[in-house]
Amino acid sequence: MTRRHDPLRQPLTEPVDLLLANVAIRVQLSRTDYGKAVERYETINAWIERDGSPLKDRVVLFYPQGSMAIGATTASRLRTDEFDIDVVAQLDLRLNVSPKYALDLLFEAIRGEPGSRYYHMAKRRTRCVTVNYSDGMHVDVTPAVRMGGTPERQSIIFHHRAEAPQEPSYPLVANPYGFAEWFEQKTPNDQAFAEIFEARAGRYEESMRVLAEKAESEPVPSQEPAFRKSKAVIVLQLLKRWRNVQYDARSGRKPPSIMFAKLIADAANHTDRLSEELLHQARHMLEEFRRCHELGRLVHIANPVCPEDVLTDRWPGTLRDQAIFIGDLEHLVRQVERLIEGCDLGEMQKIMAGLFGEAPTTEAFRTFNEQVGSRVREGQSGHRTGAGGLVLPGAASVILPSTGARATPKHTFYGADDED
Repeated sequence: MTRRHDPLRQPLTEPVDLLLANVAIRVQLSRTDYGKAVERYETINAWIERDGSPLKDRVVLFYPQGSMAIGATTASRLRTDEFDIDVVAQLDLRLNVSPKYALDLLFEAIRGEPGSRYYHMAKRRTRCVTVNYSDGMHVDVTPAVRMGGTPERQSIIFHHRAEAPQEPSYPLVANPYGFAEWFEQKTPNDQAFAEIFEARAGRYEESMRVLAEKAESEPVPSQEPAFRKSKAVIVLQLLKRWRNVQYDARSGRKPPSIMFAKLIADAANHTDRLSEELLHQARHMLEEFRRCHELGRLVHIANPVCPEDVLTDRWPGTLRDQAIFIGDLEHLVRQVERLIEGCDLGEMQKIMAGLFGEAPTTEAFRTFNEQVGSRVREGQSGHRTGAGGLVLPGAASVILPSTGARATPKHTFYGADDED
């Protein structure tokens, strides 16, 4: 049911919302990484069409898909984090070309000759060719052939496992471009929220730029990511990060990002606050999975502009996989409910560290304490915790309840982490 918005309710004024925004800012792509992504995207495009390439003059279109297309790419900090740039290479090939031939041809074009730039960086995968970079970024290029007489950019993509030739190979219908267009229409920016989030992200990026200059690291590129995002897109980034934390030590596939995007877009624009949007989306996702699980079947989610494009075709593989994810969602809902109900900063930090990882959470809380503490000293802050106290900066969260000052106990989640 759609909620009625309160026009007088200002975004990002509650501590929990500010802290969630701070975490989201720290797990999205930095300007430096965004600049690298754009540069590498353009370089690979030019390389595939170079003189001598088997795909010279045969690349019709080269465009981003997935998280890059909808502005929801996250930075790589965990083993399972996705720091990938997903690209479609629409090729001038027959519609009935064999999957093996299409993938092998693209691999040959990207890898090039021995000694060339991508020769040891390219890897042939089941549905794409991956270029791996030493800094952890990778570009996934998916070959596609346009289907005539269908909606814009609806195409055939290919599945062939080179290391298991006995397994069947097959074409699939897909329209990632149409999905991105649909997603953007379903998740328009709330102007007030988007402007405030953009300003906070910009200040954080500026502080990182100053630190980078002091360390004499490479300059920030001129390209800038789109910081002006809707609450739904920010929640998508937070949920992707949460998923990666939960699955970091697990083997096998994890829930696909594109499935998250579809479910989030379905339920977007019903809340006023970032924390409420996170809880709303977690509950919506849990309800969808529970409904299917109680019927004894796997969830089936398709591209809304192309029903043949099944977004859950490779996950979940079993009802057990689905049950594990349902348990994760139930825990997520309980934890976010606790954050919204109100708790002191010590408990709040412990909860967020468990959901989103220690490194971005610790940094987000440190910045919050510094900023709010400064305003407290200047008599300008009204931020209060669930315990009714004001926040001051320090090594640990500091609470000033009405009866006197006390510091919250130290927690192990303040410890060092390799993520930074």
